[in-house]
Amino acid sequence: MKAKENAATAKQKLQDRIAAASSALATAKAEVASTRKRQDLLIKMAEKKEAAVAKFVESWSKKEMAKIDKALKPKGRKRSK
Repeated sequence: MKAKENAATAKQKLQDRIAAASSALATAKAEVASTRKRQDLLIKMAEKKEAAVAKFVESWSKKEMAKIDKALKPKGRKRSK
């Protein structure tokens, strides 16, 4: 009788440990999935940021070059009447 009780207790403890490990594994998997998703979104954000900066710099450069070209053009002389 005592052996059956010990075996049942040991089996229950083992099942509890398996359930705890399974729960911890599920939590870890969810955390990994969340981390991967966050990383992917951060990569997309960085790509968009880089594209926005490049677009701004290109636009700004065009404006500045236009100002430089305008400044270098000879100014028309005013005629006296």
